[in-house]
This record gives sequence, C-alpha cells and structure tokens, in this order.
Amino acid sequence: MIADLSILTLSLLLLINYPQYTYLYPVQENILIDLRQNQSFPSPISINTSIWMQQLLPNISHLHLFNLTLPGTHDSASFTLTSALSPDPTGNPVLDALVKLAEKLGIPLQEVITPWALAQSRNLYEQAEDGMRYFDIRAAYNGTEWCSYHFELGLPINTHLNALNSFLLLHPNEIIVIEVSHLASANLTQKNLNELRDMIINIFNPMLYSRINNFNTTTIGDMISTNQRVIVTLSDDATIENYTQLWYGSSMINSYANTDSLDQMISYNWQQVLQFNSLPSLPTDALYKLSWTLTPQVSTIFDSILPDKPKSLRNLADIGNSGLNSFASAVLQKKWRLCQLLLIDFQERSEIMQWIFASINQ
Repeated sequence: MIADLSILTLSLLLLINYPQYTYLYPVQENILIDLRQNQSFPSPISINTSIWMQQLLPNISHLHLFNLTLPGTHDSASFTLTSALSPDPTGNPVLDALVKLAEKLGIPLQEVITPWALAQSRNLYEQAEDGMRYFDIRAAYNGTEWCSYHFELGLPINTHLNALNSFLLLHPNEIIVIEVSHLASANLTQKNLNELRDMIINIFNPMLYSRINNFNTTTIGDMISTNQRVIVTLSDDATIENYTQLWYGSSMINSYANTDSLDQMISYNWQQVLQFNSLPSLPTDALYKLSWTLTPQVSTIFDSILPDKPKSLRNLADIGNSGLNSFASAVLQKKWRLCQLLLIDFQERSEIMQWIFASINQ
C-alpha cells in the first residue's frame, strides 16, 4: 500500500513539474472505448444531457451526492451583462487594468470590459439542459434589487433562480447545486441579506435539501423520490443560521489556480486532485470543487492589444478547455476521482460531459 502510494506520488510530482507531459498520455481513447463497451452503461451518445441523471439512475440511484462528480459552470450567470459596473467596494486590479486600457485606446469602457466579463454564453436553463448541475451565482445589491455580476451587473437574481426552478419542475429526476456567493454592495444591510435569503427559500421550497442532512445521508434515488433535489448555499452564515433549508458557504470547498497559463493551471489542478484522492475520508458536509478555468491577469488585459493574444475570456477559455481531455483521461486512467464539482467557462465549447459519464462508469 505504501509502495503504491509512493509510486502514485512520484508520478504526480513528475506531472506537476513537467505539466506538458499530460498531453503524452495515450489513454483517452482507451477510456472511451471501455465506456462504449460497458453493456450496463448507456452509450454516451445516447444520453440526453437534460435528463442524464434520470437516464443513469440504474447506475447512480444507490450512490450519495458526494460519490459523484457533478459538472458545473463558473460565473454561471454572466452570460449577459449590462453597462453598469458592479457595486463591489473591494476593487479589482483586473478591472482597474480594463479601465486604463479603455482610456488608452479611447473607446467606451463597456467595449473593453464586457468581453472579459462574459464567462458563459447560454442562460442557466440552457446550461442545465446541457447537463450542468452546479451553478456559481455571484450576487450584488444595486440599491434596489439583487443582480448577478462579473465586473458588470447582470440580470436580477430572481430571474436566474426562477429559470433553474422551471428546469427542476420540468425535469423531476434531476438534482442541482447552487452556490450564491461573493455578495457585494456599496452599502449592504441585514435587510438586504434577509431579502436574498427569503427569495431563495420562496422560489425553491419544498425542493430544498436541508443541511440537517449531509451529502452522505440520503441516496440519489431517495433525494429524487422525496423531491429534495436542490442544494443552495448562501455565503453569509448569520443570515441563514436559523434557516436550515440553506447551506453555509463553507459547504463548498473552493480552489482555483488564478493564472492565465494552461500549464500552470494543469500543474495546480494536479496538486488538487492528488490532495483530494489522498484524503483518508471525505467530509460529508462539504463538496470539493475543481475549477478548470483560466483567469485573466493584469498582464493578460494589456497584452490583449497584441496580435495572437487572447482578446476575451472566451478566447482564454478555449485555451483552457483544450487541455481538459488529456487531464481528465490521465486522472481516470489512474482510477482516481476528479473532484465532486467540476467547474468550467463556456461549457458548451468543451467536452466536459463525456468525462462526467466516464467518471461515473469507472
């Protein structure tokens, strides 16, 4: 056992120090062949992503939520944005760089900011139809209502939540996880926070899976049969202390590389996967996230005026998404798990779902 762990650790150290070697793993096709040949598992091309949990119930109904790797989106609600800047009092060096670049180029600020603020191109209902089951919603209070945001303000939060509620009502065998976080406002009050909490509860009751349970209490099949199919976290503990319908923000264990380099992101995520798979036991009241995302830096913004450099977050996501297949293939070939929540930008421009299915089938 110790020898096996040493070998695995050494192999990971090699990949961490030389992340380019991840592209040399000749295992991706083998995994997909195994997936196609497993007669007890539906062919991936026959799985309808809008009802994939329903179709795979024979394979997953006995499992618990923390046994799965759920696909999700990063900054899920930033598929459409307004020209209004978000009321984030903390400031952001990347936003400052965008402002300076707009001034330097002499063009409207929105023309520079929006391409770097849009992290998705499909609305939340469409993302759910594509198979996404985790949604990262950043909420800002603009003085009159709660809105999504990413540098710029987006649609009202209730618009996003109602879209997901509609999906759940029309797809009664699907489960979703929603993280409401990064709460921002120029002058946030407890009344504002209470309004956000009550909005969430009013929209999703009685489907909320209460935190009096944990992620190993109820099987997937029982969550569906009892119609407790949505987990929502709100990142303000005091506001939800007496409201067990919602989960604390600490229920989501976050990690992200914070780099615009694919090699650095791969190296960082190898370390996260190694740490996750080395745990003697998993917590039952939290879910581990793996962010397959590249993050623009100040240098990324200023370099964007140069030829052959990313001009938008979508361009950056295409670079990042190009490395997912070899990474996921290498992880699953070792019979390891990727994580419990796998996040990505512009999910429809990736092959994330084939790796979710492969992870269930391994």
